[in-house]
Amino acid sequence: MENIAEKTFAELKEDISTYVELRLELLKLNTYERVAKTMAVFSYGIVLILLAFFTILFLFLAFGFFLGELLGSMALGFVLVVGMYLLLFGIIIFFKKNHIKPCYLINHII
Repeated sequence: MENIAEKTFAELKEDISTYVELRLELLKLNTYERVAKTMAVFSYGIVLILLAFFTILFLFLAFGFFLGELLGSMALGFVLVVGMYLLLFGIIIFFKKNHIKPCYLINHII
């Protein structure tokens, strides 16, 4: 009788260790999947941000050339574009201080 109990406990121990190993493997695979999905979304976001940046950059360059030809001075055209950039930067800074709190932004991202 004691031999049967030892055999049963040995099998139970083996089954439990196999179960724990499989659960750890499943956890590892789920973690890999989540990391891969996060990296894919992050990479896609970076590509979109870069495309938007270059689109805006070239639009403002074209606008600078347009204003330069319109005013007869390329330098003046680009100075006006830089002025618009500075005005936009000032507006963003003004509204950031008054309305966007860092903790709100962090909570929104999370």
